[in-house]
Amino acid sequence: MREFVPIDTKVMKKSTRIVALIAGAVCIALGIYISSWYTVLVGVLILSAMALNKKTAVTERGIEITYDMGLFKRVDLWSFDDIREIHKELSPDRSKYALHMLKDVMSRRLVFSISDAEKVIELALEKNPDIHVADVD
Repeated sequence: MREFVPIDTKVMKKSTRIVALIAGAVCIALGIYISSWYTVLVGVLILSAMALNKKTAVTERGIEITYDMGLFKRVDLWSFDDIREIHKELSPDRSKYALHMLKDVMSRRLVFSISDAEKVIELALEKNPDIHVADVD
């Protein structure tokens, strides 16, 4: 199965993750100490956000966004049948393409190397020849 992962994924800094984990633990401890369930809930939500891993990839099924939170996993899929247009935007250094995939009124921007971008467009047109591909000026 062909899979293309965008190169513009943002990784959270280790220091940010550590501070958020400490803040979540402090909120939970403080909430238990002062008997405030809202504070405990905020702490749990902070810790849950730190456990979330998100992966975006273009596969033969379409654009797959996978949210993995340890206890559960969710996959959002934009199939190629739903995608109507792909706009190619060349980066200023001319080494990458930002592909704007349009589905109804929504758009998803994915950045690929030029060779991977061409393969993604080729795959999209193979799966749905009605997709309109255009360059962005």
